[in-house]
Amino acid sequence: MMKSQDAVLLPTLTKKVVKGITGFQLCSYTVALEGWRRGLELKWYSDETGLCKLHSLNSTTHGKYFSLSDGDRTHYFLRSRGDKVSNNTVNICQNKEKTKAYMRESNVPVPLGEALEKDEDIIHYANRIGYPVIIKPIDGSMGTGVYTNISDEKTLVNILKELRSKYSYREYLLEKHYDGKEYRIYVVGDKVIGATNRIPANVVGNGIDSVKQLIEIKNKKRKKNPYLSPKPIKVDYEVTYMLERAGYTLDSVLKEGEQIFLREKSNLSSGGDSMEATDELSDEVKQIAVDSLKALPSIPHAGVDIIVDSKDNKKGVVLEVNATAEIGFHLFPLVGEAKDVPEAIIDYYFPETIGAKKSRFYFDYLSILEPLKSGVADEIKVAPTPLNKQHAKKYMVTGELSKVNYMKVIKRRALEKNLFGYVKQINENTVEIYLVGESREEVNAFKDDVKEGSQRSVVETIEEEDLELSNRSRKMGFYIIAKK
Repeated sequence: MMKSQDAVLLPTLTKKVVKGITGFQLCSYTVALEGWRRGLELKWYSDETGLCKLHSLNSTTHGKYFSLSDGDRTHYFLRSRGDKVSNNTVNICQNKEKTKAYMRESNVPVPLGEALEKDEDIIHYANRIGYPVIIKPIDGSMGTGVYTNISDEKTLVNILKELRSKYSYREYLLEKHYDGKEYRIYVVGDKVIGATNRIPANVVGNGIDSVKQLIEIKNKKRKKNPYLSPKPIKVDYEVTYMLERAGYTLDSVLKEGEQIFLREKSNLSSGGDSMEATDELSDEVKQIAVDSLKALPSIPHAGVDIIVDSKDNKKGVVLEVNATAEIGFHLFPLVGEAKDVPEAIIDYYFPETIGAKKSRFYFDYLSILEPLKSGVADEIKVAPTPLNKQHAKKYMVTGELSKVNYMKVIKRRALEKNLFGYVKQINENTVEIYLVGESREEVNAFKDDVKEGSQRSVVETIEEEDLELSNRSRKMGFYIIAKK
């Protein structure tokens, strides 16, 4: 049974830093942020550039293409994939049978299986290798059309009817089912950076709440996780079927500690749990993951799916390699300690920045997306991150400050002087101004702007306080915070 505990997040990637950023955006943003915080020049693009073609299967690409440069050389990225991963290898990884062929040539263990088109050939092959089996589209992704642990011919026949009615895939991969835990392992170079055990959607009883209530409680916990928040457990036919098969309904009350699974597949997008599990892996399995990338041409970093033998944790088989793997669940697991995949990626592309001083600032990624989405801009360069020591000051201002554009003027003047922070309305006659700048003189000199204000404002009193900057992350830019 899964133990309930809170995830341990990276101090540089808190929920506040990634607020509002979900899914594949987390991949792009966190890798770009890591490079930018080291002082690398960051540019965002609306599409792949003429200098570097990183093909995407997804037509929506704005905010996913970016480049990082140290002045001497530039590397281009699509989400978590950098330009050292070749497009040819991406195409290979899209075809599971081709990927397996490369693995076999390098003696990397893969499941027994074959790609087939005709239903009768699929059934015949399943009977030959023996049940249980797995069936999945030869070029599918995100778990679409995948059925696992098929126990007999009758079940396989019914699943094939379902697949043919729902999907347009012609060719399917029929594989032997292997008993064990499935892990997504992220490899950079010759090192495993993180491993996640993905568990099918489930709830654990407390002897009080019904299954329906337990699902609601679980979804509230998922809502607090930046990666899992848009991936709740949805009650559908599969959930009610799984409950019925186990002898329960949505109104059943499970005993304290009793766990019931609500889906067969471990997809996180359909409510699965992400459990950080790097320390569970044996050195032998980690080496299999590293060797799987070496078996393919030009792919120094990627996600590798491996099933580890339930009886021998030194053995495993590679299911597939994802060249543009999601990394959000490594950074925001439901349970366990986050693994810094972006740091490892930037270390690989810009080794000279290893150990370099890092800024704790972060930028407004979502505001960058707007002009790229609307077509106003094809390229946006992010202002350099502040790397020098910063100084902070707070001004409390009273007077006639409401509805006279006072806060707008303060914001404009702060931005003109490259000061960061906010202006916040406390009440109708009081405004708080928080400033961060590279020199004490700059933030002190801003008192003149605070006093002058707008044409129609009247400043009566100003209280000022020098502040010590904490080590927490801070947002670039200057913001107006209106009274709630």
